Parts: sequence; C-alpha cells; structure tokens
Amino acid sequence: MVTVRFLNLLRSTYKVEQLQVLAGTLSEVINQVLVLVSKMKKEDFDQAAIFVNQMKINHIDYDKEILKDGDVVVFTHFVGGG
Repeated sequence: MVTVRFLNLLRSTYKVEQLQVLAGTLSEVINQVLVLVSKMKKEDFDQAAIFVNQMKINHIDYDKEILKDGDVVVFTHFVGGG
C-alpha cells in the first residue's frame, strides 16, 4: 500500500489528512484518491507540489512516476498570506 498525505489547501478543503491506496503509477494513485474522496477533482492536483518519500518530484510524468508498497506521497500547495 501507498500512504497518501494531504497538507494545506487539499487538507482544509476536503477534510482528509491521509489515505492508503494500492501501489502503481502516480496517475493510478490519483485516480484511486478521486474514487475515495468523491468531491475531489483531478484539477485539484494540477498546482500541487508533490513529494515522494520526502523528495520533491519535479517535471512529473504522472504515468511514468511509479510508487511502490511502503512509499509515502504528499500533496501540498505552497500558500502565503499577510
């Protein structure tokens, strides 16, 4: 299983902190999340910063980034305010 954690915008909007999903590509993981949290939309992930096992993922190809059992993926949005 892959642990999916949500921080900042996604956590506060959808009131979900963490889920467990089957391992697979990042696209497959996101699709599982969308089924489990039916109010979430694929667009919610467009501007998200993504970390896998505490390493920021850059230039993501959602179909080539493969997550395996035991991985932790974090979706967050950088927010600021004054």
